[in-house]
Amino acid sequence: MVISQASVIHEYATKTPSVSGVPGHFTENEQNKMAKLWTMLLAHFEQVKDKPVKVAGEYLHTITRDWSELDATDNFENEDPAALTLRAWQFTKGESSIKRFGLGSKRAKLSREELALDRHVNETTQQYVDRINSRKVALMPDNFFPSFAHPSTDTRNFRDIFWATVSIKQHPDYWVHRYMRSAGWDVDRAFGMIKGIIEWRATEAIDKIICEGEIHSGHDELRLCLSQLVGRDRLGYPLMFVRVRHIMPRANEGFVFKRYLLSQFESLQLVTRRFGRITMLYDFTGFTMDNTPFTMVQFMVFLGRKVYAESSSVLILLVDSWLFTNFWNLIRPFLDANLSARIIFVKDVSEVRQFIDEDQLPKELDGKNTFAAPFKLPEEGENAKMFDLDGRKAAETEWRGRIADFESITKKWCDCLASASRSTEELNKIAAQRDEIGREVERAELALNKFTRSRNNFERLGLVDTEGCLLLPSDQQ
Repeated sequence: MVISQASVIHEYATKTPSVSGVPGHFTENEQNKMAKLWTMLLAHFEQVKDKPVKVAGEYLHTITRDWSELDATDNFENEDPAALTLRAWQFTKGESSIKRFGLGSKRAKLSREELALDRHVNETTQQYVDRINSRKVALMPDNFFPSFAHPSTDTRNFRDIFWATVSIKQHPDYWVHRYMRSAGWDVDRAFGMIKGIIEWRATEAIDKIICEGEIHSGHDELRLCLSQLVGRDRLGYPLMFVRVRHIMPRANEGFVFKRYLLSQFESLQLVTRRFGRITMLYDFTGFTMDNTPFTMVQFMVFLGRKVYAESSSVLILLVDSWLFTNFWNLIRPFLDANLSARIIFVKDVSEVRQFIDEDQLPKELDGKNTFAAPFKLPEEGENAKMFDLDGRKAAETEWRGRIADFESITKKWCDCLASASRSTEELNKIAAQRDEIGREVERAELALNKFTRSRNNFERLGLVDTEGCLLLPSDQQ
């Protein structure tokens, strides 16, 4: 299913999101294709159940440099964080810190100011919290293990990673159908996409990144609020505001910024269980090419096209510079038709209002919205349930039971759809049972994730309801 930009713009003009090809509105042909895809997925679980995926963990690296000689006078507490990040970029001159003083470096030692700037842009939230408290703060358990059923940290079970990814949605079909749409309802292609993404998530230990969340992400990106929740767009989707000029990924290690991106996207997936899509407003005012290095842009396109396919409603690019031509030339070759259709170029704020009402538009863009979710540091005790192994084991057992129920009813649903003698009444009955069990899977995941992942910033700010969905101040007016 290839969409057009005209159809996307029409949705916003009429404030009517399209329901074509989404769960609850499948045509008979689409329903049959979904059944075929599920049949292939369930068969694949059996084929690979004894073939664990080896973990590489590119984004799990940690900074191990010695910052111990620094003291309170090196904290920059009264200086602008964005200006400090820029200073860090300037002293690096675009090189990674590995090139500056790692293997093969000609520099024996950083100056004290450079070391302080290096710490400013590379320390994790955990390291920062420990430093300002002058002690080790137990924000979460030190030891991670994927699950009781598959505790090895060196490998992952394909089926486990699939269900850990899928069960955060209101219904498993919500996640699976995104790849069907992205693949143009080509079942074999959709299966290949899902298989590849789940293997990638296993290889890169995304479950560990979710578990550690913002605690082991770079604190600098979080404190700068590079990607900030500000409201909703005209269709009710969560609106994230990105100030591109503040992004300085080459001031720190490459994996630090990539891990930040993954952590943020995963948090958004967790709190958009119902809405399904997210709108991103990128403000390119005052940006330079230093803010958009090729490797970072390429990674973001990979996330948008593959990992989080069909997760965006629109990507609004507010552009006021000829430099953008160079940026666009970098990313255009990597985009598919559907993602391209959702990228909207605007030259001024008046054009943004086609997609975002004035009461939701940030005040800095001449809107009336004064809300912007700040970053709140995690506190000791907020992840207390992560230390409760007995509670986690019971919740995992319940989750696995509901998944087994869903797989069983899905096989029955697929068989019914394939049967030439089926009755409409029989199919509707099985579909209703499947939908209810699908919701039970989500409820079991909600109970389990209190033990398996750290709380995110949205939760610390009280912006998540009891069902795990975003609840903004404007929603309660």
